[in-house]
Amino acid sequence: MAAPTSTAFEAPIVVASNRGPVSFTRAEDGARVAERGSGGLVTALSALLFESDATWLSVAMTDADREVAAAGTSIPVDPAGHAAFVDIEPARYDGYYNGIANRVLWQLHHYLFDLAYLPAWDAETRRIWNDYREVNTSIAEGLAMEGRRDPVYLIQDYQLALAPALLRERQPGARIAHFTHTPFAGPTYLRTLPRGMREELLRGMLGADVLGFQSDRWAENFLFCVREGGLSGVRVDVRRRRIDVDGRTVLVRAYPIALDPRPLRQAAGSAEAKAIRAELEDWRGDAKLLLRVDRLELSKNIVRGFRAYDTFLQANPEWRGRVRFLAHLPASRTEIPEYRTYTERTLEAADEVNRRHGGGGWTPLEIRSDENYIAAVAAYGIYDALLVNPIYDGMNLVSMEGPLVNRRHGSLILSVNAGAYGRLGRHAVPINPFDELETAEAIATGLTMPKEERVRRARGLVRTVLASNPARWLTSQLRDLDAARGVLHQRPEEDEEPFGAINGDIRTGSEPIGSLGPEDGDATDDRI
Repeated sequence: MAAPTSTAFEAPIVVASNRGPVSFTRAEDGARVAERGSGGLVTALSALLFESDATWLSVAMTDADREVAAAGTSIPVDPAGHAAFVDIEPARYDGYYNGIANRVLWQLHHYLFDLAYLPAWDAETRRIWNDYREVNTSIAEGLAMEGRRDPVYLIQDYQLALAPALLRERQPGARIAHFTHTPFAGPTYLRTLPRGMREELLRGMLGADVLGFQSDRWAENFLFCVREGGLSGVRVDVRRRRIDVDGRTVLVRAYPIALDPRPLRQAAGSAEAKAIRAELEDWRGDAKLLLRVDRLELSKNIVRGFRAYDTFLQANPEWRGRVRFLAHLPASRTEIPEYRTYTERTLEAADEVNRRHGGGGWTPLEIRSDENYIAAVAAYGIYDALLVNPIYDGMNLVSMEGPLVNRRHGSLILSVNAGAYGRLGRHAVPINPFDELETAEAIATGLTMPKEERVRRARGLVRTVLASNPARWLTSQLRDLDAARGVLHQRPEEDEEPFGAINGDIRTGSEPIGSLGPEDGDATDDRI
């Protein structure tokens, strides 16, 4: 493998993801208009990467995006980045995205299969897996076009799990990092995939030099999957978190994603947010506010959360009229049948709570489904308890966003299966997301917690969230890319930090391995 001509810190950055941080439309006068994307990945990364000289490659979503793709060029994005696109035929994109990425890989990594009935692989599965492979190939080809600049490639998430190996075929000396923003299934569950798909998935990711995950339990799961996967020519060192394959060393690490607090706090201080907070304060009156902010998505465990609230009200009738539950739930993936069914069940669960407990001018649970980021941020400011109870999450940004702008020292009720639990758990009220009675009891705890304890926990949450930042997330990966390629660095304090405008305190290295996910194995100490 050829040695790089620069360190990872000196090289251009090329990012790839399914959806990009910006998409383009045409105004009535024909001018190209940029629209910022949404979602956790974009929220966490776009500000950081577009303040550096980064090029971001994604799938074209609009006609204007396709024009950029057809021209074979990138387009400037303020303040200093560039956006590029690949054009995917709609039927192929449907098989890749709705078929494999969302109905197979998302369900797999979040442990959502109804194993008594599903999955049941057939010829259609092979067809859409080919769509998935072809889209990953198109992304890899687009990335390879940047090879003359000897960049660092940062490939994002489960939708592009095959792209690292496909890019390595085209650029053998490329410096490649792949980051998985979701959980990663353990070896027992991964074996639900057909053998060929499973091996191609693992080998696709092993095309990278550095593989990053949100928490150590997901990194461990990947290591065990490879160790037990029967891949020829592969040697796994779980303790050192490294894999030898094809004469290369692949480092497997945890890089917990972090928030840049500035845009969040700017949004919370906006005139629109202030107006919405005033409306919410009037709506709730003297009642306590229990809040959840989620996509209406299967892994978020919304139905159990509503049933736990029902249980709380049944066990604590004195809270009738004294609490309101506000659920911000924008729709998600409505083209997928399982999501439409889950939406119906969520609404039925909410109706049951209101039918059983409401009346006298009091509605115990209200769902707001509009896509309104400012409204969610405004609600963050005034909750008394924030319920975050995912079945499994890679990280969960809501659990970090809420405490940063909350003004009431609100409590955080947090699933132990959220990736964020390893960082925030000691300041939160922990819950088993499958235990509705425990969740109901946690709601009571969160709403009745003494002020001194609320203040202590809330301050701990804020300190923990602010202790890291997006620059550290990126810097750790760049440093490990150099380590994987044998590039030595000066002592950290002597390095020139390339992201100092955002970063206040970048520390080196990755986090230690923590507890396992829902798999057999020897758990190490539970630190993240």
